[in-house]
Amino acid sequence: MSVFAMVKVKTVQFRAQVPQDIDFLIRAIAPFKNAGKDWTLSDIAVEALTEWLQKPENRELVEAHNILEGLERRGLTSNIF
Repeated sequence: MSVFAMVKVKTVQFRAQVPQDIDFLIRAIAPFKNAGKDWTLSDIAVEALTEWLQKPENRELVEAHNILEGLERRGLTSNIF
């Protein structure tokens, strides 16, 4: 389950270009992930980006640059970490 699926949050559109092989694989796999939930491309992107943010080197950058404080100043919170 997505981290964001547990809490209703305001979403923003995020656009990315991916190689054709990744597009094909994601669209082929998504229907098989349906275990009581229809996985969308957005769900998959959120899960992938959440895992990327949790990588130690990226988490260190968030902490070193006080990025969580920037979230708080905007009235936002994150339960990613």
